[in-house]
Amino acid sequence: MRVLKILVVISILTIIAFISFKLGYFSNRPPDTSAVESPEYREALKFIVDNMYVHKTRYGKLVAPDGNLTSFSPYDYKNLYAAIDVLDSLKLSHALVFVEEEDQRKISRKHLKDHIEGSLETWKNSRFSQHVEFKDFTEYILPYRAGNEILSDYRKTVPRLFSKISDSLNKIKTPKEAVNIINNNLKMRLVFDLRSHADLHEPDMLSLLSQKKGSCESLTQCTSLTMRAMGLAVAIDECPVWAHRNSGHQWNSFLDTNNKWIPFGGAEKNPDEFDAINDSVKAPKVFRHTFSVQENFGPPLENYNDIPQLFHNKTRIDVTKEYVDTLDVTIEITDNDLSPNDYLYLAVFNAEEWKIVSWAKLDKGKALFNDMGANCIVYMPVYYHNGETIPASDPFLLTPHGSNVLRPDLSSKNVVHLKHFNKFFDIIWNIGIPETDSKMELFFWKDQWVSCGVNKIGNERELHFTNVPEGALFWIKKHDQLNTWQRIFTLKNGEQTWY
Repeated sequence: MRVLKILVVISILTIIAFISFKLGYFSNRPPDTSAVESPEYREALKFIVDNMYVHKTRYGKLVAPDGNLTSFSPYDYKNLYAAIDVLDSLKLSHALVFVEEEDQRKISRKHLKDHIEGSLETWKNSRFSQHVEFKDFTEYILPYRAGNEILSDYRKTVPRLFSKISDSLNKIKTPKEAVNIINNNLKMRLVFDLRSHADLHEPDMLSLLSQKKGSCESLTQCTSLTMRAMGLAVAIDECPVWAHRNSGHQWNSFLDTNNKWIPFGGAEKNPDEFDAINDSVKAPKVFRHTFSVQENFGPPLENYNDIPQLFHNKTRIDVTKEYVDTLDVTIEITDNDLSPNDYLYLAVFNAEEWKIVSWAKLDKGKALFNDMGANCIVYMPVYYHNGETIPASDPFLLTPHGSNVLRPDLSSKNVVHLKHFNKFFDIIWNIGIPETDSKMELFFWKDQWVSCGVNKIGNERELHFTNVPEGALFWIKKHDQLNTWQRIFTLKNGEQTWY
């Protein structure tokens, strides 16, 4: 009975979405581009219409056994872990249904017309956009949304919400000064909250400002929309997966008068304070969000099960070399017959998994990866098929001087005495020292993680392992404590180097 009720609710949501599509398509579809008068308006409208088919709002709903919807906010709980525990508990008795509302079926003719006209007027009249070419205007001022947030008429909202800083903005001339003033105001209104990782949606601007906290995605989206409404060309840049710690990060950048993109932390740090990328931070790839579809961003496969999640959304361009030293890397696969398709990927170790960051086409057993972050990053060549990541070759370390394959020499094994373990990066590199008698297991990589055995920490606070191969990539885990932040390392002459 419970399953039947949930299916009924899902069917009703589907019918509602279908009716919305019909009504939206016949009464609200964007106007014919041939009917407009201004050439710039026509180009702007065509740009939006040609690319809006990939944009949508996506949010989750919890459906109770009786068919009713149950509200959930992670901010009702003391921390992220408590919020996740409650959400996991609810999912045992509720169905978590994700609803997608496609923009081309939702946005009315009038809203689109008003938005484009307002954006063009801002671009032409703002002192902060006189240097912005039309192409950059369409990508970084014109768009009516910044991510998958719930849509709002932000161009009408911004002047009212930020009226108190209008006098300050009228006295300045440079984009950087404007970014500082607006961002300082946003910093007083919003803070990043880790609990946002359990949220089921990205809120609209008004809701975000009302709750005064959110994810880095929500903060950068709000920052982009606010500054774009004031004539600034602002983008969202992203490292989807770090190579030195868990997760990834998003931040903003603005187009300065010298046509250089300057990064900053939306609602967090101004341009001169920005430090998301520094010598300690390892970014394998950095992408800039676009509104337009970039067909070459991901592999041209029809089966989505053979395309990593990172490449499902093709509104991205690669800007890695704007942030870090990069190298082009050629990978040669000796067992090419094992390839499930014609594509190879590079992955980095993140949250105990090899997570894909780049792709390349295989041609006669070789694949060329352009502009890979070369800041002492360990990469793993992998295949991807049916939603599964499959090791394709040995991992390698990429530095500004080149690459070094990390292949274990099983014919040469040693006894090692490890002084450090449980090393991870949060804001700085930290070394945790578990108590005496803690059980630790050492692994090396050979097509998978292979155990070197389990040992206890002695009174001398060292770990001793035998039969440890040379030249390998290692990983160590504590048996009696969950810690997904453990980092990988290499060993040379008894010294550990962490990545």
